[in-house]
Amino acid sequence: MKEHKRFFGLHFDFHAGNDVEIGGNTTAEDIERYILECKPDFIQCDCKGHAGNSSYPTKVPAAKPADKIVADNMRVWSDVAKKHGIPLYVHYSGVWDGEYAKKNPDQIAVQPENETDPRFISLKGRYVHDVLIPQLKELIDEYGISGVWVDGDCWAAYADFSENAPVPLSKDMSRRELNEHTSKAFYKYVQTYADELHAYAPDFKVISNWLYTSYTPDKPTVPIDFISGDFPHNNSVHEARYEGRAIALRGIPWDLMAWGFECIHRSHKSSVQLMQEAATIVCLGGGFQIYENQNSDGSAKRACYGRYAPVGEFMRKREFLYGLQPTAQVGILFDGESYYHDSYVFCASGVTRPIIGAVNAVLDAQYTANIFYDYQTEQFEKHDIIVVPEWKYIKDETKEALLAYTKKGGKLIIMGIEACQQFGELIGVSFGETKGFKSVYLHGENDYFATVNNTNSNEDYPVLDLVTGEEGIYSNCDLRYKELPAYRVEAYGEGKVVFVPFAYGTSYFDYRSFTSRDYLKNIIQSLSAPLVKINRKYIDITMQPSEKGVYLNLVNMLQGRHALTYGTFDEIPEIYNVEIRYGKKCKEVKMPLGENFTYEITENETVVRLEKLEIHSVIEFIE
Repeated sequence: MKEHKRFFGLHFDFHAGNDVEIGGNTTAEDIERYILECKPDFIQCDCKGHAGNSSYPTKVPAAKPADKIVADNMRVWSDVAKKHGIPLYVHYSGVWDGEYAKKNPDQIAVQPENETDPRFISLKGRYVHDVLIPQLKELIDEYGISGVWVDGDCWAAYADFSENAPVPLSKDMSRRELNEHTSKAFYKYVQTYADELHAYAPDFKVISNWLYTSYTPDKPTVPIDFISGDFPHNNSVHEARYEGRAIALRGIPWDLMAWGFECIHRSHKSSVQLMQEAATIVCLGGGFQIYENQNSDGSAKRACYGRYAPVGEFMRKREFLYGLQPTAQVGILFDGESYYHDSYVFCASGVTRPIIGAVNAVLDAQYTANIFYDYQTEQFEKHDIIVVPEWKYIKDETKEALLAYTKKGGKLIIMGIEACQQFGELIGVSFGETKGFKSVYLHGENDYFATVNNTNSNEDYPVLDLVTGEEGIYSNCDLRYKELPAYRVEAYGEGKVVFVPFAYGTSYFDYRSFTSRDYLKNIIQSLSAPLVKINRKYIDITMQPSEKGVYLNLVNMLQGRHALTYGTFDEIPEIYNVEIRYGKKCKEVKMPLGENFTYEITENETVVRLEKLEIHSVIEFIE
């Protein structure tokens, strides 16, 4: 297939309605401003939104064009893309299609209570052959589009009790069984349209939004060309640092999309805010795109391209990082079996809080971190330490692989009561009972305390009695109230297993504190000294291979806001006098982005001193 580069792009959509005339105000000049100013590798524009109205004059019989199409909006977008020689992808709503559901009630996914949502389509019905494939073939033939970004796909997939279901579903099935049937049906649905479109136009690129990300922790089997998803509009930089790591080791080219605005209040994000979000992606080898609404008539907005231009320049300077998989000292297990036991198909419903919290804590402790899935056992030995968040249903073969890794010298950190009990039994370690406390505190340096639970809750917070161990769990901010050990370290073969007796990942997701951060940092440091040491906090570090050594990415995680209610901001405070100690003797040090720096090389380490870190810097250690 012809390669399409998706390092930096712009995404437009508007989910066409029936109350506005579409196409009459769409001009080539308005679209060209984005291309000329921002210099994207690709653009994506709308062709069918969640309501089910096509925003172009489709001739597919089962499709529904919007009521007031007065000119061919799609023609203008495609002509401009061709003129500038860049791929045009279309935003297409997948199994969320209100108009098709309205016309074909027998094709709606039926819920266990025999209820239907007049928007979501059965995965096994006629829809993919009635509308999706014919429309995309039409768009290939008539407009020469290069690919499709299918929205409302995996996260709009429902367990289907209709007659269209691939196998008869029973209300007595467990959530795990229902999710398994639904995921198989979804993959077959995507396989159907991917195979047919690739056969029809071999260079055509297929993307199903959020497929093979944290939403779908299965081993990739469906022939999509890229992984992509739009991470949340608020708290985005922290969401991106997690979602990027959930994709980076999948082995498929990928990008993530930032919303160019805060959704609730429709306030624009600044260039520097978007650059910070981009930095968390490019340091993992991914591409980055920005989402901006088209106007409700399909035209491009005239007020946004100027603030996206600096982001395009920022990205162009960092293109050498694209496609370089990150390496890390700490690997964090995403257990698909546990996910499907408690999720609603591909919607996590809080199930991923433990791993998001664990990722944030490891990164806040300034260790490099990767996420890998339970099927990726080949990744285990590539990491000094593996963190297992509080997953409850880990398969026996996954546990055996983790313990085999540990026996050969690996270090394993087990979090949560259930996981501790399961692994403790496997290695012959006994624990006491689970105890509940109104308040649970960790004790840190300089007598700082921090809670791990909501102290206003009426329910006791459970902690496993490890019997023996290190540090302490306290029921009050007073050293006289030590109740239980805070963690326990056990030798296993040539390696070590650390037991954390409470839901640390969930706790850190709900409430982050420096004392809680340092609790995990101290555990990790006791197992493996950091390869990279930095004298300043609030800097994420990521490593990627270079031709002559490694790239060390530094991402400034400070933000010019003080609360999540401050959704947009226009300043990233600079961090001055940054000293980086890399635990290897190198031949030379370079900074490809041209910052002012000095360095010195000793027998045991290479020390770099950076005058200031703005948003993102890259150090190349030549070994």
